[in-house]
Amino acid sequence: MKISVNHEYMDVSGRKVLIVEQEKRRSGMKLFKGYQIDRDKQRLGGDLWFKSDGRSFLGDMEENLCREADIGMTMSDMQAVILERIIEAIDTDMALPGGTGPRMYGSAMPSYIHDPAELKTLEFVDEHLTGGMHTRHRNAAIDAVTERRAKCSRVRIGRMEEALGWVPMFVWDHEMRIVLFDYARVKAHGWDWGMFVSARNRRNPQKKAWVKRTLYRWIEKSLQQIECGIINKSILLMDTAGLQVAQQEPKHTGKSITSGLRSWTDTEEKPAA
Repeated sequence: MKISVNHEYMDVSGRKVLIVEQEKRRSGMKLFKGYQIDRDKQRLGGDLWFKSDGRSFLGDMEENLCREADIGMTMSDMQAVILERIIEAIDTDMALPGGTGPRMYGSAMPSYIHDPAELKTLEFVDEHLTGGMHTRHRNAAIDAVTERRAKCSRVRIGRMEEALGWVPMFVWDHEMRIVLFDYARVKAHGWDWGMFVSARNRRNPQKKAWVKRTLYRWIEKSLQQIECGIINKSILLMDTAGLQVAQQEPKHTGKSITSGLRSWTDTEEKPAA
């Protein structure tokens, strides 16, 4: 997705966000500044910074903006949040470590660790011989490992298990589940949905061909079923904008139900009605 200034979006946690300013850093990266708004378009909280694709600049997954619906598919705000949660769950599942199966022959010794002096020498040589290519590749690999570890955090795994449980619980048709999961996987990888459908039809000519218009209807229906199931089970996944209230000291202005009353016994005379 591509975000722009003076437009409203919704993030994964269900908050309305208004983008108000665009800023370009020295590195060439475009950043967009926004803030949360309530139902009356009033500002709530501090500044929020996003990349051009709607991801949070600080790396907080809950602040990522939801993707806009593809042409031919319509979604409500809550359905967009549900879809983004499923895409996030697929992204977390792909980042989790798993069995890789048999590997090629290689050394069982751990990687050699250089001391700081050797690292400086290697960086100097790399800078003058290859223009810093190896250093950039190493830094990119370190960033990828760091991002993968962030995706495998305890919070994200818990959110993944919750979101992936919605599909078999609320979507009744098996083929609709497959389509929804494939759509989420395509979006998590950043692929093109139309090319994925065309490639799937070519690889499986013996199966029933997928038609994009029909698939969009199935995805819409699946999200509607999940939305209804979440509402019926009172799962807290709604727009919380405008519901924030300041914590105030409780005031005891009412009287107790026993105030001003007496406990009458059988030996005392009750007042006349």
